[in-house]
Amino acid sequence: MARLSWRTAAAATTLALAALGLGACSNSAASSNAHQACHRIETSLKTLREATASGVSPATAAALSAKAQGQLLSALPFAASATSDDGAYNSLMTTIQEADRVPEGLLTDSLTRQCQQILSKSSYFGL
Repeated sequence: MARLSWRTAAAATTLALAALGLGACSNSAASSNAHQACHRIETSLKTLREATASGVSPATAAALSAKAQGQLLSALPFAASATSDDGAYNSLMTTIQEADRVPEGLLTDSLTRQCQQILSKSSYFGL
């Protein structure tokens, strides 16, 4: 069995520690982007609730629904960045992308659960 010189061992250790450090930065960036996406999603869901409140005129409801969709779609770049850094956020990005195809009201439960998990201190994602 070949023995490593102390310099080779030290270099390997340094590279391993650097890789761990970069991984932590990546997870931190992913978490930060996911949090930003969820804050935008929460704003969107609040606007959507306003649109569906009783007594809201059809014109106001339509305007608020359009505003909510815009707010939701503004979360997409943050979710995409989070996914790029950590694939665990892919479901969030995919759910947001569905807003172009289906009414946001059908995505509310999924978005709410995903963001509750992301924003909780005991996140499934371990971030």
